[in-house]
Amino acid sequence: MSEGAPLSPSVEELREQLKQYAVEQALLLEITQRIAKGGALEVVLTDMARIAQRGLRAACLRFVVSGSSGSHAYYAEGSNGSFADLDAPLLAIAQQTPFEATAETALPEPLGSLKALFSAVAALPLNAREAPLGILWVAYREAHAFGAWERNFLQLLAAQAAIAIANAQAFEAARTGREQLAAILTSSLDPILVVDSCERILVFNPAAERTFGISAERVIGNQLAAFASMTDAADLIALLRGEVSAEGMEWQSANGLTFAPRLSEMRDERGERSGSVLMLRDITRYKNLRDNQAEFTSTVSHDLRLPLTYMKGYVDMMPMVGEFNERQRAFAEKIQNGITQMSDLVEKILDASRLDPEGNYRLHREPCDILKMVSDVVATHAAAAEKSGQTLRTETAPNIPILQLDDMMMRRALNNLTDNAIKYTPPNGTITVRAEVRGDDLLLSVNDTGKGISPEDQRTLFTRFRRIRNKDNIRVRGNGLGLYIVKRVAELHGGDAWVESAVGQGSTFYIKIPMRGENLIGSGHLQEQEGAHAD
Repeated sequence: MSEGAPLSPSVEELREQLKQYAVEQALLLEITQRIAKGGALEVVLTDMARIAQRGLRAACLRFVVSGSSGSHAYYAEGSNGSFADLDAPLLAIAQQTPFEATAETALPEPLGSLKALFSAVAALPLNAREAPLGILWVAYREAHAFGAWERNFLQLLAAQAAIAIANAQAFEAARTGREQLAAILTSSLDPILVVDSCERILVFNPAAERTFGISAERVIGNQLAAFASMTDAADLIALLRGEVSAEGMEWQSANGLTFAPRLSEMRDERGERSGSVLMLRDITRYKNLRDNQAEFTSTVSHDLRLPLTYMKGYVDMMPMVGEFNERQRAFAEKIQNGITQMSDLVEKILDASRLDPEGNYRLHREPCDILKMVSDVVATHAAAAEKSGQTLRTETAPNIPILQLDDMMMRRALNNLTDNAIKYTPPNGTITVRAEVRGDDLLLSVNDTGKGISPEDQRTLFTRFRRIRNKDNIRVRGNGLGLYIVKRVAELHGGDAWVESAVGQGSTFYIKIPMRGENLIGSGHLQEQEGAHAD
């Protein structure tokens, strides 16, 4: 052998290394089996400490786990006593940086008192998923030098303990979450169904049991198809399968309750759909209140019509009794204006009630001549515009076709826009009513040379009972329903309504009606024919 070459290990050294390796593997196997057995965290860590302390023949081996409520130590029997006082300073240091100290090496400054108790100490952090969980520390009273196999074993032991702690904490968090979710689902008065991506029912809470008259035991774990055969809930099944939308949907149970379904998607950590949550909100009480309110509004409005009709008739016939003097004529005119305003309010209340999204108004479609409608509306308001010293004019395109619309509601919408323009345009102003075709849409507009509308007011202008109140129009009479009706009429025809305006530059109100689908002449007839052929 050449000089300076490393000496090969002797047979005895190899045997000692194999023996140590066998001890290490036996200890790790025993610890792994103990972890696999499971149980409470404190029992698992205590058993791990006992096994490791026995194998290492150490005077002390402790796991110190940190948490929100302070640190907790788990150790083999007989290793507490004064050792517990060392947990906190060791945790503060070793959780940041592992260390090993023997008789020949110095301890970190805060741990100098350890020299009086132990000859050798080693401490390692317990980390899982880069999160600090605590430390493992081991100590010997007699002189001891940590060998390579002991260092390796301690590192593996720390890793195993960290995994056990992280799993226990995750399990506890999941258990707590499950208990909280179970409490929420049990106490919820709203029926809740949860299905996975394979249409298997995962959750069926007590409120759902009461609503459908089926026990959760019969439902949970079954497919939607099996649930569909147990109850009459075809609409809900279609909703869960994504075949229909929950928007505006109402579902009535067998016991007469009305529910508004709300559907939410569940997604996994990759963002992929993993299931759906269906919640049924009981709206029976609100539906009854809504129906009662609509019925009351309709009844009162209709009951007001008759006396208003009588009043208008008698006021109109008063000149037949005899000539009015100037004062009597002024009084009669005020009465007639009041009757007109009251009649207008009654009609708008009825229209708003009919057109409400929660209502059940269906468009009465018929051939609608847009040019004639514009001409009639302008003729109706000509006297009012002339009285106010305004110019009222029309601009209509010649290529506007006859459309299948609700002629009465369209007239009322255009009437409302024209009436508003007259009210809010000063004397000598100009009001222009236009009808044109833009692309595939009919565009009706009413332009005025009034004071304009600020962007803030424009945002809520089409809301029910919303009026712009300022010193310039405080004397203008209105009820805040006209523009709401305009918007709803446009929406029911598949279109929209909006305003373009700037303060000091007048305003233009638009109604857009698509010239396609049911709005075209013959579309309804074609649909009826298709339905008849399908039958």
